[in-house]
Parts: sequence; C-alpha cells; structure tokens
Amino acid sequence: MSELFEILIIIGLGYLVLLLLLETVIWKVQPDMEGVVVLHIPMGDGTMKRKLYGLRYDNQLYVASNHWFRRWYYAVLDNPVLEVEYAGEVGPHAAVAIGGEEQRRVAQEYNQGMALKIACGFAPQRFLRLDPVAD
Repeated sequence: MSELFEILIIIGLGYLVLLLLLETVIWKVQPDMEGVVVLHIPMGDGTMKRKLYGLRYDNQLYVASNHWFRRWYYAVLDNPVLEVEYAGEVGPHAAVAIGGEEQRRVAQEYNQGMALKIACGFAPQRFLRLDPVAD
C-alpha cells in the first residue's frame, strides 16, 4: 500500500510542477490568437498589458481568467476602468465581474474543454464583461 501511495505522490507532484511551468510560460509569452483582447491595466506608476481571448457573446465582449495566477484579474477589479484593444480599435472600457445566470451562459459559450481545464489545474473560471465607456 505504501508503494502505491508513493507513486500517487510522485504523480501529483509531477502534475503540480507541470502546472507551474505551463502557467509561467503562458504568463510570460502571452500568445497571439484569433480574437485577442489586450487589456492596459493601470498598476501603481505604470500599466500592465495582458493578452486574452475575447469572447463576443450576446453583443457583449468578455474575457476569462482560467488560471490560478490571476494578478491581472484582481488589478482590474481594483481599478475597473481601463483601455482595451480589440479588433483594431482602442478605447476605454469598464470591466464588470459577472456571476449567476450570465456566468453560466458565458461559460457554456466559452466552452473551456477538458484539455484546457487539465492544463489550468481546474482553476475556477472567472469572467469580466468589458463595457465601452463614452469618452
């Protein structure tokens, strides 16, 4: 029985190391993809840029935080008015954390899939709706 336990511990630790590596690569590389949204997030004396997949659903624009490391997400919640680049346009938007029925519908449309859930360590998915702000 202890040999099985050791094997499970090794597999678990290997999975955690793999998750940390994947999270670090995604955080540093921020790959370009179709439908990319670039958030310009005010942080202290500067601005952090974060590339994310933008989901257009029900005439609204959404971004998701699918990872355990979500510093950008909390920074946006602290200062929800930010510049957003999407589809060749840049403008101010207000980020709104969603929940309830809206969260359920958007998550269903986003369809994270099992492979991405495994790669993200089954992190809870959080969405922000990006509402345009008049200049």
